[in-house]
Parts: sequence; structure tokens; C-alpha cells
Amino acid sequence: MTARARLNLVLGVIVAALVTFIALAPENEAPVELERLSSEDSRGVSHVRLHLDSGATIELRRTDEGWRLTEPIRAAANAFRVDTLLTVLGAPVHTLIDAPPETLSRYGLEPPRARLELDQVEILFGDTEPIHGRRYLLYDGRVALVDDAYFSHLASSAANYVDPALLGTNAVAKRIELPRMTLYRDGNGHGDGDGDGDGWRRETPGSDGGDIEHVVEAWRSAQATAVRPYEPSLEWNDSIRIELEEGPLTFDLARTEYEIILGRRDLGIQYHMTKGAGARLLGEGGKNAS
Repeated sequence: MTARARLNLVLGVIVAALVTFIALAPENEAPVELERLSSEDSRGVSHVRLHLDSGATIELRRTDEGWRLTEPIRAAANAFRVDTLLTVLGAPVHTLIDAPPETLSRYGLEPPRARLELDQVEILFGDTEPIHGRRYLLYDGRVALVDDAYFSHLASSAANYVDPALLGTNAVAKRIELPRMTLYRDGNGHGDGDGDGDGWRRETPGSDGGDIEHVVEAWRSAQATAVRPYEPSLEWNDSIRIELEEGPLTFDLARTEYEIILGRRDLGIQYHMTKGAGARLLGEGGKNAS
């Protein structure tokens, strides 16, 4: 037998063995169920405190109306973002380590990178391990290694937890003062200016602006693409005043090449809108703005 024939025979045996192994391998093997970080139910959490590496603290409380920020600012909170953070309680744990207190520094847990308090539960966040990028958490006296899907929420500013709805939930406006026109609700359905739908009137007849109905609806449903800390350095060239039943709101107005930004100087935050959405709020784009 030639050397080539012997080589082909050996390769044939290897291939046959592989085929047999694959054919006999168990099918539909159930994945391994990982232990969860905690058995606590996130739906029962009513008080959240985030202690960030920067030294800042963010506090949120669950109310009958939903989640609200109470520190460092008072505002309706982004419920989706808060609920996403709370899912850390059910995080799958890849590894559990019994770590004496004197060893916590090797995991970035002494001091911790951030601390999260959920009612009476405390979770410390440490470093990530270099192989899979998973993060070390300290919970209930043990170090847990979990997927790094939660730390970004603790590295955010308070502005990121603000509800992106500009007027909040179920807000009822009575007057909208824009740079190019002023609208007001006429409870009797009559007014001196141009009228359009739902008892709303334009204060100055023939003033430049979009269709009243669509401007009012734009404000009712306005959602920012992002909420960020207020930047005094922006060119705040104008302002907007909205009278709600519970009181007035004032927004500073700035424009960039791609966005319209509405600032709440009193809260230290700013709402970012696309140019199309911002134009509809300002009555500049009509119903077809994009």
C-alpha cells in the first residue's frame, strides 16, 4: 500500500468517526438554567437609589402615577428605563465566588464602581473580567459574575431617567405661546382669532404658523429622542411658554443643523427633537414635516 493510500484510509476513518459522533449526539439538549442573582420580585420595588462612581446620587420612587425622580431633580421618570434597571435582580449568574472582604478590591468592589439600592436590597458593581467582559457584582455576601447589561444605567446622569414626554402624562394645555404664534383654548368654542378644532384659537388672526389642530396634537404627543443635562453654552435664541392646568412650563429654544432642542433651565435638562418633530411643535412644518 502506498503512502497516499494509507493517508486516504486514515482520513476516511476520521471522517467516519465524526459522522458517527454527530449522528449519536443527543438532540434538543436543554440549555443549562443559570441561577438568578436574586429571588426578589422587581415589581415590588418602590424605592431606588443609585450611588454613582462620580459621587452623584439619583433617587426614584414609585407612586400611584408611576415612577418619579426625587433627587437631584423632581420630574416624572422614564418608566421603561427604570424597569430595565430593575431586571438586574433576575440577572443570570455565570459564576458565584465566596470572596472574603479583604479580597473585594481585586474585583473592583472595594471601593465599588457604583452602588444600587432597591428598597432594602443593596448591589455593588465592580470591574469586568477580561475574557467575556462580564461584570462582578456583590450581592448577599457573595461575588456574582453576570453579563454587563446593567452598569450603563448607573453610569448615566439624572437627565437620562427623565420621562421623554415634554408635557408629561395626561397633561391638559390651555395656552401655547410659540415664537411665531400664540394659541389658546376657548372653552366656549368662540374666539376673536382664527379657529381650528377642539376649541383652540390663534390669538392673532392670519399670523404665520401651521395648522392649529396639528400644532396642538404635536404638543399633546411630543416625545424627545433624548433627554440630556442642560447646556448653557447652546445658542438659546428664543423661548416657549405652555400653560397647563397645573401651572406654566417654560422652554428655552435652540436649533442645530439636525435638531431642535427645548431646554428646561429650571430642571437642568434639555429635550432633543428631530428637525421635523420640532417644526411641528413650532407650527413651522405643518402636518407633512418630517
